[in-house]
Amino acid sequence: MANLHVIIGEDDYLVAEAAKRIVGDGTGLEVFDSLNSTNEDLQLADLREADASFSTPPFLDPRKVTWWKNVRFLPQSGKGAPGAAVKEALEKFAKKLAASPLPENQHFIVSGPRLLMTSVFAKTLKTAAEIISFSAGKPWEAAKNAAVRVIDLAGEMNLRFERGAAESFVARVGTDSRSLMSELGKMRDYLGPKSHTITEADIAAISSQGVGVEPEVWAVTDAIGERKLDDALAALSRFEGESGFAVMATTVIEKLFRQLAALKDAKERGALAEATEGMNPWAAKKTIAFLGKWSLQELRVARARFMALREKAVSSAGSVDVLVTTELVRVMRPGRR
Repeated sequence: MANLHVIIGEDDYLVAEAAKRIVGDGTGLEVFDSLNSTNEDLQLADLREADASFSTPPFLDPRKVTWWKNVRFLPQSGKGAPGAAVKEALEKFAKKLAASPLPENQHFIVSGPRLLMTSVFAKTLKTAAEIISFSAGKPWEAAKNAAVRVIDLAGEMNLRFERGAAESFVARVGTDSRSLMSELGKMRDYLGPKSHTITEADIAAISSQGVGVEPEVWAVTDAIGERKLDDALAALSRFEGESGFAVMATTVIEKLFRQLAALKDAKERGALAEATEGMNPWAAKKTIAFLGKWSLQELRVARARFMALREKAVSSAGSVDVLVTTELVRVMRPGRR
């Protein structure tokens, strides 16, 4: 079992790191890459090559490692599922792998982004192979895990995040480890040899938004929650000029004030635990920290003003974009508690 390995995950950096621990110094390594095998003929040809390598022992060589990587046609549901002929060939190969113990100095690795664990292929290898799976999980779980991971990656570069900055970094860059590593390298160059702490300002200044990552609306809501007017206006300015700006901005800001008002009210009634039940734990902790910056009356007034402005943005024929900034300045100014 220790010599047969199946590594599954969409984060190719994590998959590669797990494989490298098995590969070691690369002695006797044979790599077969199926990244571009997008049709049945190529997939079956790759499978035959991997089978031939598996079936050839090291003979007089000290060690042999076969790594069949980027196998995107492993059994899975939905798009990407293998055709009938490939599926049958994979199941046959899995039976061969399970029934043919490898010598001590030979390892076989198969890796890919997805594998249906209830498939015949997976069930056949369940007891015969070491199966490593980097499950993406729910989006907030992936973000939480990435924040923990990026703190470790930063430590390897002699960097550390100020409190809350790791989560902001992940929210901006994304959860892909290779992207996180790339942006950390850029951050290391930006900070220079004398600085080792990554701040929210550094992230805003230098970190690139990851591919597929939604624009950083969180930067607007976080600044409003912390009652930092200049930061909120700077974050909001990134969206100005976009189609539907006023509707988007008023919707997001009204939702924030609605949530804060509900939590503030629950806190004053001693029911905060019940009100945050079911929330993302990290998001709940961050949102609760905002409550000390606002009175309940301020939150209710702010919500009402942005509800009214949203209705105007939706129904008005003219642009009300400038009113978003005006209203935000009005509600964020310190007032009587």
